[in-house]
Amino acid sequence: MDRIDGVVGNVHADDRLASLREEHAANGTLERVVLEETERKRSRLRVETDAGTDLGIVVDRPALSAGDVLVCEDDRMIVVALEPREVIAVDLPEPAPSLETTALAVELGHHVGNQHWDLAVVDGTVYVPLAADRRIVERVIRDVLPEASCRVETVAAELFVADSETGRARVGSGEHEHGHDHEHSHDHGHNHDSGRHSKSGHDHDHDHDHDH
Repeated sequence: MDRIDGVVGNVHADDRLASLREEHAANGTLERVVLEETERKRSRLRVETDAGTDLGIVVDRPALSAGDVLVCEDDRMIVVALEPREVIAVDLPEPAPSLETTALAVELGHHVGNQHWDLAVVDGTVYVPLAADRRIVERVIRDVLPEASCRVETVAAELFVADSETGRARVGSGEHEHGHDHEHSHDHGHNHDSGRHSKSGHDHDHDHDHDH
């Protein structure tokens, strides 16, 4: 078993690592560690890469994120990926974007945050992970959007991952299955360049930090 102490960096924040990932992928020397939401928040875990490499990982951060590089060597690179998540998806009312639509999204974010759930908005569609029974999630959504048509989709977990150091939402690299993880103290991250907004809420002390 190989022991991993810490993270080298992240391919979404380091152009050099991103380039190296592409090289290793092309050479067949890229390995992935696919983690579930609960696994990525553990400080110690034992996992196996998709190439069968046995790893013991020890980290000193709140959570691992998609794109974290665990090993970067000449003959191999090991990168963290996240299991896709089932979500409730609902389209915001047209026309979008509008002041009224933005207000609805903010109000819905408040209701969802009070439940300690994640939320993301992409191009006028709201995504809320199925962290509870579907009927409960839909009821919270319809408290704000009574006429909402809710549907279940599977999206990339990266849609909900916030950078633990900056609080900024980290957007995936476009590797979608259909398409598409928290700072505490109700931190909010907004990535306006991509048109994506994500919000995570945990502590109920109502401290609000914003990163635009």
